[in-house]
Amino acid sequence: MSAAQGPDHFIKSEETPMEKVALKVKPRLVTGKGPNRRLRASGQIPAVIYGAGAQPEKVTLDAHELQLLLQKYGASAMFTLIRDDGNSAEEVNAVIREIQRDPVTRRILHVDLYHVRMDVEAEFEVPVHAVGNAIGVREGGILETLRHTVEVRCLPGLLPKAIEADISGLRINHSFHASDLKLPEGVKLVTDPEEVLFNILPPKDYVEPTPSAEGEEIAQPEVISKKKEAEPEEENE
Repeated sequence: MSAAQGPDHFIKSEETPMEKVALKVKPRLVTGKGPNRRLRASGQIPAVIYGAGAQPEKVTLDAHELQLLLQKYGASAMFTLIRDDGNSAEEVNAVIREIQRDPVTRRILHVDLYHVRMDVEAEFEVPVHAVGNAIGVREGGILETLRHTVEVRCLPGLLPKAIEADISGLRINHSFHASDLKLPEGVKLVTDPEEVLFNILPPKDYVEPTPSAEGEEIAQPEVISKKKEAEPEEENE
């Protein structure tokens, strides 16, 4: 936090591990633009699962189910993928690496899912939530959010749901950096520590206060008398 560091309790993190969210996937046997368009028209979303040393696997997701899960848990959730090929079901853990959307309708076109092993560290994107009423905002400043997430590295079981940044001590023209975050044990920051997450911008009519020096006496102008002292008369010899 630039300009002034706050007390130790200024920053906290939500250490509750991220819960796993069940998501059904089915094998995608036919690929290409035409088949993918038909999948979307039928309420399915083409997706791919990769990572953990395995070959990429093309699957489909139910569009309505995915949309509901994203609204409830967010795109940073840990998903338990339930593979259902009609004969048996298998579960794998995965996170969303990328969501491709139509630039106009914002409809989901494709999803990249990254398969994670619970015993191997991986990099994840975690939401950052600003909490508290900043001093600078109470003084008329404007809170500017530059990043909504940070990247961390940890075991999947230690991944927090979110990280809370208490900005209540931020003043006007102060910034909150990624290095100011206090992460749970076992979770390491990957984002550049100097990355600014939040700023308090000054209002248009803001004037930076200039504190007066303590103990400084106000100089009094010297009063010069117009009346000159009479010079002593020389004695006549």
